[in-house]
Amino acid sequence: MSQAPSYDDLVKRIKELEDILQNNASKYYYQAVKDSEERFRALSEAASEGIIITEKGICIEANKSGCEMFGYTREEVVGISATQVFHESCREMVLNNIRREYDGTYEALAVRKDGSTFIAEIKGQNYIYQGRNVRITSVRDISEYKKAQQALIESEGKYREVVENAGDGILIGNLKGEVIEVNQAFLNMTGFCEEDILNRHIRHLFDPEVIKEKPLRFDLLNEGQSVIIERDIIGKNGQSIPIEMNSKRPHANYYLAIVRDLRERKKVENILKLKNKELLEAKEKAEESDHLKSAFLANMSHEIRTPMNGIIGFAELIKSDYAKEGKDNTYLDIIISSGHQLLHIINDVLEISRIETGQVKLNYKKFDLKYLINELITFFSHAAGIQHNKLNFIQPDEEIVIRCDEAKLRQILTNLINNAIKFTQNGTVEVECANANNNIRISVKDTGIGIPDEYLDRIFDRFLQAENRNLMHNGTGLGLSICKKYIELMKGEIWVESKVGEGSTFTFTLPLMP
Repeated sequence: MSQAPSYDDLVKRIKELEDILQNNASKYYYQAVKDSEERFRALSEAASEGIIITEKGICIEANKSGCEMFGYTREEVVGISATQVFHESCREMVLNNIRREYDGTYEALAVRKDGSTFIAEIKGQNYIYQGRNVRITSVRDISEYKKAQQALIESEGKYREVVENAGDGILIGNLKGEVIEVNQAFLNMTGFCEEDILNRHIRHLFDPEVIKEKPLRFDLLNEGQSVIIERDIIGKNGQSIPIEMNSKRPHANYYLAIVRDLRERKKVENILKLKNKELLEAKEKAEESDHLKSAFLANMSHEIRTPMNGIIGFAELIKSDYAKEGKDNTYLDIIISSGHQLLHIINDVLEISRIETGQVKLNYKKFDLKYLINELITFFSHAAGIQHNKLNFIQPDEEIVIRCDEAKLRQILTNLINNAIKFTQNGTVEVECANANNNIRISVKDTGIGIPDEYLDRIFDRFLQAENRNLMHNGTGLGLSICKKYIELMKGEIWVESKVGEGSTFTFTLPLMP
């Protein structure tokens, strides 16, 4: 039977148990502290911001991000003063925040090892660690954020400047259609103040009947379309203001409307409409007057031509009788020549009047162009000889069959050849024709006195003769105008090239088979 333990044995055993418990507790405690430190180390090393632990303003620990942020190694950063990594202008502020254990966020200009600077956002807090009062500080480089913030401020300033100085009204509305921003131009346009506009639906600016006729198309804006429409807006004093409204949804959170005042434009448009109406009436009166004038000239020319034919005819009969009796015909020749000249003038006036009143009819048919020109060359040979001119026809080898109004073409060539002969002495007059891309090109060239440059652009106008030609020959100046009208009626064109003292070349084209 075992002996019961004595008191001393129990006291000894209790001491042994106390030693065992104390040793185990210390071991567990130290292990817990070690585990905590390792977790802190892992978290701090993984953090993107710098973490610095200081004691009495001296760095005793820093994570990897903190070392890289300031450009130091861990060995270099441990032991340096916290104020050493800040610009001298900020050191007093940083030191005061450390002393008074300030736990808010503030900014300071930090200095890297290489001397470069950056803007740091700092937040520190004091802790009791292993019986020591330490300060754990997080540091973030916010330089890029500050640049972006400054750019945003500048952009906002530019935006505000543009909006406020815009000539057009600008409205910004939320997704409910309520106006949340308005510029001064719109207020000036309508007479409203901001309190009258802001936070009210945009439809309150319009008469209900206007919105009914031209609704606000939020559906189209939500599809990304722009809507441009003219409406009347109601100003503060009730006046109706015509506007052009260009609306869109440039952002998911708001609508934009640019409003242009159309009052001045409408006023100008009304003035232009009135002026156009007056001009149209004046044009119609002028055309009517011109038509009446042309009709009058046509009628008068027709009436004058009948007695003139009688005068010329009876003068010819008298001349015939005088010839039989052997009397002098000089005066009768003057009467007959003057009568033919006057009849030619009357015929030109009649023809231009018929052209302008649309009474000319074209009689298209096919014929041999070379035959027609050779016939005219023969006819004008005597007149060319009187002026001591050579009259030539430069003709192609092939036959040229053209379809147009033969009588009109004959008159065109007669006028051009007759003019060339009249204004040329001791020279040459040449007529040339050739095929040119389903057109016929005909030229009448002379070596006569030529046409001054200032008349070339107006040579085909009615009643115009060059001054140097007018000194030698009288006439109405209608011949070339009639030629141009006939050629244009037959879908052709005519032009002239000339040099004073060297001669002129009149060229025109006509379709071969229109």
